[in-house]
Amino acid sequence: MKLLPFFLAAVLLTACNSPQRFEANRTAAQSWLSGKAGTARGDVSGAWRDGTREAWGDARLVQRGNKITGTLGDYEVDGVMNGSRVFLALKADDWYYYSVEALHKGPVLEGLYSRGVPVRLIKGQSEPFLLRRALSN
Repeated sequence: MKLLPFFLAAVLLTACNSPQRFEANRTAAQSWLSGKAGTARGDVSGAWRDGTREAWGDARLVQRGNKITGTLGDYEVDGVMNGSRVFLALKADDWYYYSVEALHKGPVLEGLYSRGVPVRLIKGQSEPFLLRRALSN
């Protein structure tokens, strides 16, 4: 009887980290990004610095057409561009934790981020996001 709580906890933890959960998270992120993709107007490739108090860290982005990949601090970036709008999904250990909607305005990427995918543009569920292009790439 003493082992029953430990057994139930182990079963619950296994279910929480199931391959189906990771696949659902990946599918949600990829579906959101593909729905936002369009013709890119501008190029966000290069080095960027965090412009907020969130301490994201530095970013290194690579853009090919409208697809964006790279890193932002400890996170891997998957993203797309549509016009001058940038949509990013941030993941670590194959799990998408955050999403970003930003506007590319020359040396600035400014918008909102929220936990999860897609971005929740509801007051109280999203926060300001700001990156400034680094002086040297």
